Formats: sequence, structure tokens, C-alpha cells
Amino acid sequence: MNVVSCFAIFLGLVLITGTVPIQSFADVISPREQLKLDFTNEQVICSEGLVKITKNSSGKASCVKPSTAEKLASIGWAKQLSEQKLEEIKTKKVTKGESVGTIKKISTLKQLSKSTTVGKSIISGYAYIFDACSESKAVRTPEVYVTSDSETKYVKLGSMIKPNSCYTTSVIIKAADPNSISATLLNKGGISEKISSLETQIADLKSKIATAKQQIPKSGENPNPETLSNVLSLKKELKSLQDQLRRYLMVLYVPPNVKATKLDIPKSITGTPLEGMSAGIISISESVLKAENTDMTRYNVVFEACTGKDTVRLPIITIVSDSESVDVKLVERIIPESCQVGITRINAMDSESITAKISGNSGISKTISILETQINELEKSLSDKRKELGLLVSKKLDSNGEIMAEKLTTEISNLRADLLESRAKLYGLMLKT
Repeated sequence: MNVVSCFAIFLGLVLITGTVPIQSFADVISPREQLKLDFTNEQVICSEGLVKITKNSSGKASCVKPSTAEKLASIGWAKQLSEQKLEEIKTKKVTKGESVGTIKKISTLKQLSKSTTVGKSIISGYAYIFDACSESKAVRTPEVYVTSDSETKYVKLGSMIKPNSCYTTSVIIKAADPNSISATLLNKGGISEKISSLETQIADLKSKIATAKQQIPKSGENPNPETLSNVLSLKKELKSLQDQLRRYLMVLYVPPNVKATKLDIPKSITGTPLEGMSAGIISISESVLKAENTDMTRYNVVFEACTGKDTVRLPIITIVSDSESVDVKLVERIIPESCQVGITRINAMDSESITAKISGNSGISKTISILETQINELEKSLSDKRKELGLLVSKKLDSNGEIMAEKLTTEISNLRADLLESRAKLYGLMLKT
């Protein structure tokens, strides 16, 4: 075999490693799918244990094993590795990660549907019922690798497992010998820890912003410029962390074998103005930052947005002047009959021209509310079905019990897929705004 052929085979194996979920840890969707969702190369998230590299010829990101990353960089396929990346590779080589939980088999029930014959083997469908149990850490999106002598499945359970607790569920899998069926919890804890860390940082920043906003006058009195700069800086940091969190959650919740581009996330986030919502200027003061155009002045603008009888999701307020307009996204939710203070900067020739208006975003608010309602209903239905299954298999099953357990397994599988997809849609939609 010549050098070119060996190189081609090597590259093929590398690319497979980066895109197919064959690693023994919980997976996010592939870099290719993430890029189709308009993620930049810098925003691509790798599954736990993999390293992100950039292909020299296309500039696209790939996720590969640490040792593979070094090889691809050394032959020029990938861009040279920075000191930070080399340190990451070194750490991941040493830290293999231990599963944060276990799978305990409860029962294996043969489906009553017709079996198929492959060669000399008769292959049937089985309802494999098990407990997914966590240890000292919560498992954010449990992923289970189920295998038999006839089939392999990756199953995302859809709901978090609390620390030191178990989660009863089931999956349909084909097998010639039911004793060949086994399952492994893939989660190592890294993804859950990252999400928890982001949530903690976001909560801390929101608290700091709320404290800083209390120092802003509620009347037309000009606020302290340092206070405004501090709030704007904190809000910029908050947005970056919120976007990171939504990306993690979105790529984590996409169901196995579902292409991210098939999630049907709305392309537009506009709509008619929200009924009962109002926006007004609290104060306008000259900023210490100067406008690039000497004919204009840079202004700090403090404004207020108030809701009517309905909760508003992801409200967007547009600040307009005689020179430009600036869209400002406020908090994720404003409850009915309440107000939220916002801050931004805008260029203007005349400060009297600066006004605040509600952006046309009733479409996004309504869609998010619908998705949240669907998710709550799916979570309840899934929980009820799981409890019913757990109670059923805690007793000795007769033929009717086995039929019911098989039926519940199918219903759980369908609810699980719908719940994952709805969550992925929700975070994808919120990320778009």
C-alpha cells in the first residue's frame, strides 16, 4: 500500500472519529451539524474527551481524540496547536473520566410483534427496562448506550437525574438472545459541570446588575456615568454567558439520529407589537465615549419597558435617534404589570430626537410561551408514564402486565423524543434572538 493510500485511510478514520458518536461518553451533535445551525468555528462545542481543531484547507472545526489532534497538526492537515491547546490535550490524555452513574437492569420483555429471521437467528424486539442511577453528581442529560447481538442504540433520557437517585425508564431494542442486551451510562460529568458553572456565573452577574441598577435614578436626573458603564459591561458579559449556555443546551438536547437542521426553528423573530407593553426614556446624558463622527454626540440612555396583563418573553426595545437605531434585548422574562430598566448608548446630533419603542416581537414571545407549555406538559406525561412503569415492574408480571409494560415503553420513547426536540427548539429560538 503506498503512502497516499495510507494517508487517505488515516484521514478517513480521523473524520469518522470527529463526527460519529462512537466515543464512550455522552455526546453533543457533530461539529458539522452545529455549523449548519450558524455556529461559528469558535462556537463549536466538542463532546467530552474530544479536542477541537481547525482544518487548514477550509478553516472548519472538527472534534477529534487528543492523540489524533497532535497527529493532524504535525502533518499539516490541521492548524498548528497553541500552547493552550497543547495543555488541553495533555490534560485530556491524563483525565479519562469516570462514569457518574450506573445502569441497573430491571426486566427484559419480548415484544409480541412478529419476529424476523436473519441467517439462522430469530431476531425479536425487546423492551429493556432499567434504572439509570447517579452518584454524587447530577446528570444533566443522561445518555445511555444500549447494545445487543443485533443492534446498538444511543438513548438520551430527556430529564435530569438528581444526585444519588435513580430514574426508571426503558427502550426497545432488537436481539436474537435477550441475555446479550446490556446498557451503559455514558455521562462523565464534564458537560453537566460546564452547564452548572455557566448557570452559577449567570445568576451571579444578574445579581450584580440588579444591585448596580438600584443606583440609577428613576426620574430624569442624570445617573453616574461610571455606574452606567459598569452595568453595560456586566450586561455584555451576561449576554455572552447566556449565549454559551443556550448553545450547550441546544446541542445537548437534539435527539439522537435527528438532524439539527430538521428542528424547524422559525427563521424570523419578528411580529406585531406586543399589546399593553410600553417603553419610555428615563434619562439621557452625554457619554464619556465620543462618537466617531464629529457631527454627532454619544449619549447614555436609560429607559424603562413595562408590560400589560401578559408575561413578555425576550422583549426587544429599539432606541431611535436622528442618526441611528439600537436594538436592546432585556431580561428573558418580564412578568405582567411590571417594569424593567434598560441602558444603552446611541449616537445623535440632537438628544431631543432620542425615543424608545417596542420592537415587533410578539411572534417570538408567543412561540417561546407555546414551547415552554409543551415542555411542561411533556415532562409531566413522561414522569407519569415512568412512574406507572416503575410501579408495574415492581410486581411479578403476568401476560397482561407484560403487554402494558411494552406499551408504556413505546409511549416513553415517543415522549422522550418529543421532549428533547422541543427543548432543542426552545434554546435554538432563544439563541436566535
